[in-house]
Amino acid sequence: MEKWRNKKIIHKGPILTLLAGEVELDNGDLAYREVITHIGGVVIVPVLGDEVILVRQYIIAIEKEILELPAGRLEPNESPLQCGLREMEEETGYISDNMILACEYYASVGFANEKAYVYLAFELQKTAQRLEHDEKIEMERYTIAEIKEMLDNNDIIDAKSIIGLRELLAYYEKNRLKL
Repeated sequence: MEKWRNKKIIHKGPILTLLAGEVELDNGDLAYREVITHIGGVVIVPVLGDEVILVRQYIIAIEKEILELPAGRLEPNESPLQCGLREMEEETGYISDNMILACEYYASVGFANEKAYVYLAFELQKTAQRLEHDEKIEMERYTIAEIKEMLDNNDIIDAKSIIGLRELLAYYEKNRLKL
């Protein structure tokens, strides 16, 4: 098991912290590591009847517009369920009393500790979209059949969305629901 021998904070921001330093390997050798720490986030699969709500927005990290599931970063002392409810309402204008935790995963364990929680949201009730000042999001609805086709054609390129949508399809199959 690797153990930090020395590490320092290279960057500490409101979203992530970058650590760098030496670790000691099992055999006693030293190696250099850079690690991003992140509070984690939630991904929501909002199901409205036989449709799924996706959001379209420009993502500066990849410099393109993509179609993805609503998602957001956990706030300090916020549970994943609370975060999912908050983010879904902010981005889509819907709330749900039927949120099912489908899975948890680490986004990229090679260099980050970011953990994501995927919720399937059913029985949606309309409220009002509450976008943050820096969000420009367009909502789009797709049938489950269209979602399956989009996944088969690699039209969804965002990992969290691929995971969430595949979890939804698995849920439908497991519970023998109509796709």
